[in-house]
Amino acid sequence: MEIRIACDTDIEAIKQIIDRNFDETIALHHSPEIVQKFKQHNSAESLKTQLLWKKIYVAAEGEKIVGTGAFANFGTAEAPKYSISNLYVLPEFHSMKIGTKIVEILLAEAEKVSARTFYVPSTRNAVRFYQSFGFEVDEIQTDTEDEITWMTKVL
Repeated sequence: MEIRIACDTDIEAIKQIIDRNFDETIALHHSPEIVQKFKQHNSAESLKTQLLWKKIYVAAEGEKIVGTGAFANFGTAEAPKYSISNLYVLPEFHSMKIGTKIVEILLAEAEKVSARTFYVPSTRNAVRFYQSFGFEVDEIQTDTEDEITWMTKVL
């Protein structure tokens, strides 16, 4: 498996991975309104724009893209909030350590910029996955409206 920086030609595959996760996995843990909201938020146009400000990776098995994840700054240059964003793996490839490999790359990115804290907005079903990397539920930063569990890891 190869993990590389995403490009424009990967957008449709990334969108399919995100949509399938919302339809097949996340929908079991979140309301239909939230599932629809986040699928719309990750339109092909939005993902293409995200390529300009996020460091988006894809995991490829041969020619097939099977996973994705991004390193993002949801803060400002003066007050950065470095975060994992859009970490998804095709459902049939879950539990094959692809997400783990992407997280390890994203953690290395955080270390490169000397981040003191690293964040992830987690779906309900992924909380335990992120806890396995040392992320803890952020009790101060809640996002109940979007059914997101913000998690924090001190580096």
